Amino acid sequence: MIKLFSLLFTLMFSSYSIAQQDMTDNEYCQIQLINTDSAATLSSNPVVANLIKEEVALLTLPAGSNRLRLSCRLDQQAVFTFGKDEIMDVSWEAQQVNLIPLAASSPAFLLPTGTFSADFVLLTHHQFNQRFVWKPIATFLNYSLFNNIIMGVFYGLCLTLILYVFFMGRVVGDTRFQFYSLYVFCAATFFLLQEGQLHIFLPQQNFLLSHQFYLLFAGLTVFTATVFIVRLTDIDSKWPRLTRYGLELGASGVLLMSVLLLFLDHNTLSAVLGIAMARVTLLIMFGILLLVAIQAFRKVQSARLVLLSLVLMVLAMVFRVVFSDFNPFLQRYALIIAFAIEAFVLAVAVSARIKNIQAEKLLAESQANTDELCNVLNRRGWNKSANEIINQQKLMGGFICLLYIDLNDFKQINDEWGHDVGDKVLKVFADIIRHQLRSNDSIGRIGGDEFVTIGIFQNRTEAENLALRVQKRLQAVNLRIDKLTTIATSASVGHVIYDEPPKGADYMLSQADESMYQIKRSNKHPKHHPNLQVNS
Repeated sequence: MIKLFSLLFTLMFSSYSIAQQDMTDNEYCQIQLINTDSAATLSSNPVVANLIKEEVALLTLPAGSNRLRLSCRLDQQAVFTFGKDEIMDVSWEAQQVNLIPLAASSPAFLLPTGTFSADFVLLTHHQFNQRFVWKPIATFLNYSLFNNIIMGVFYGLCLTLILYVFFMGRVVGDTRFQFYSLYVFCAATFFLLQEGQLHIFLPQQNFLLSHQFYLLFAGLTVFTATVFIVRLTDIDSKWPRLTRYGLELGASGVLLMSVLLLFLDHNTLSAVLGIAMARVTLLIMFGILLLVAIQAFRKVQSARLVLLSLVLMVLAMVFRVVFSDFNPFLQRYALIIAFAIEAFVLAVAVSARIKNIQAEKLLAESQANTDELCNVLNRRGWNKSANEIINQQKLMGGFICLLYIDLNDFKQINDEWGHDVGDKVLKVFADIIRHQLRSNDSIGRIGGDEFVTIGIFQNRTEAENLALRVQKRLQAVNLRIDKLTTIATSASVGHVIYDEPPKGADYMLSQADESMYQIKRSNKHPKHHPNLQVNS
């Protein structure tokens, strides 16, 4: 019984398949290579590909001008289309019917119903496998819409990255990021020309749509990518000669070849230049990949991210060239997706480099504004902080309090105990003063033994209290030198309070300095007591 059902099912399926074959056999298309200017003679051994609806057929075309004949029998209108990556020019003639070219990213023609034939002449740059396909109109429109949406998102991503990195590069003053913006722009334009979106909007602009213009941006992409990557990963610093005479010279050669191809029609020289351009690009790519891998092993900043992006690009090129029949989607979009990921990864690397540059800049600025001995602001840093507080008072009001502190008999300490002890005294005084201040107050050392502080307060009483607290704390300071010896010293503290914005930092300093000297002249300063045992 089971065998009987199995036999009936097999017969029914076979009948259905035959019926389906009968239905589809009514429509067919065939593409035939009937003439070529190649040295090979094809007329006696014509090359033919049967086109199955919605399935891609491959036909090997030699370099040069190739005449192909499309023969069809259709019950419904359809669209005939083919890739244009390696095609330099397309022309067609059809005496029996009127072929209507469509505005699409690839060459596409509306095919009529009935039995007809049409000839196409394709000028190719070198021998390659050309893809041909015919589709129902609805299928073609859906595919075109899907492709244009994906490419629109891709171009939007590229534009965002170009603007972001360009302006960030201007902010930090680093030309590497501007090279990255130029690289993304050239690569995006390269894909725009390759994918053919310009055909939709500028169908009559032959130069912009030409194969030579497409190759020009291929050369620009190789050049800008090389310059950017070797600088981002510090390859130019590690191997300057290899970078200059190997990678960058090779990239310049690729760019020069792409420029020369602009002025050459299809001939032997242009074919040789095209092959040389591809091979030099491949050598540069593998050279950069090897050097970036070495830099990543050495843990150079951003090198690992760049290595990841390069590996993705290599895998995408393998899928596009070697495994072209493995998956149609990957064959079409693998390189675009890989570049989008690469652009994002490189943007992360650029952001990390920008962050590092900003941190280095802040560190350098902090070091330039800091007194190394006491770890407080130096004269330059304190003036900057004081001017910021003056501007804050202009906007928000309040009371500025400035303290001018001078150590008493500091020269005597240096003379008797030496400069190492004098430096220790300065450090301790700086710490004592800092501990009396609020976190938003500023302290600076503007002379050998002179310190200044500045802060803004809500009322005068708070400012006066700070001045009194610091004066009291510095009236007597005992510093332990060793287990048996301490130094008793003190400081004079002058202060000024401003309820209106003063003229500037130097004006405030002169007034506070005068206040400090009045106090110094009016006080009697205690002598140091070497044997006094008091902890500071």
